Amino acid sequence: MGRNKLQLLKRGAVGLVGVTAILPFCYLLVTGVWKPSSGFTVQGYYEAFLASPKYLLRFWKSLGLCLCIVVGQLLVSIFGGFGFAKCRFKGRSFLFFLLLSIMILPLQVTLVPNYMVLEGMRLIDTDWALLLPAIFAPLGTFIMTQSLKAVPDEMIEAAELDGANVLKTLFYVLVPMSRSGCACVLLLSFMDGWNMVEQPIAYLKDFEQYPLIVALSYVPPQDNMVQLACCVMVANCKFKLDTQR
Repeated sequence: MGRNKLQLLKRGAVGLVGVTAILPFCYLLVTGVWKPSSGFTVQGYYEAFLASPKYLLRFWKSLGLCLCIVVGQLLVSIFGGFGFAKCRFKGRSFLFFLLLSIMILPLQVTLVPNYMVLEGMRLIDTDWALLLPAIFAPLGTFIMTQSLKAVPDEMIEAAELDGANVLKTLFYVLVPMSRSGCACVLLLSFMDGWNMVEQPIAYLKDFEQYPLIVALSYVPPQDNMVQLACCVMVANCKFKLDTQR
């Protein structure tokens, strides 16, 4: 009897947490189609999806940037993690310590150095100003290093005996055995890219290049229904990604 009560209490707690997490999405959906003055309306969705293409274009551009960041950061993390986890070279521990030191720095601390480097490369006000710092973010390399360390060295030796070179060993043996680390890098890099706010404001001068999540803050107050419709579009993309975890 006591065990049943404990199970019921656990289920109730989980249900309460779930309802609390879903409430903001429900509020967003309701306020996007309901105006206190006129009642039910889909004017915001009409203006966001049909009347003007600028919001949809920003959405697809933001999604394209995120996909480029995901692919680039995953490749960099795989190669970097392989180097730190399985290659023996002088100064490896020191370089890994530097990686950890950079990783714990707040984003705001790195904005100015990144801006100076990007300005020197003449990449300010281009999409590369958003892509390059995100692709070479240290967190993904740290995750893949820890994930690849868990793979026994005997697997590499067996692949070499079968005639596999370094790239084949990496992508046909090590990466499939580190799927959890790859999935973690994929999800975190997408969320970081999708939620970029400070970087576009700091690195981009042209408002037309801003991703959707930043451009929404510049929507006039009288177009709040359009802003809510775009928020539903942004939240839906993030929600679909979260459900794949």
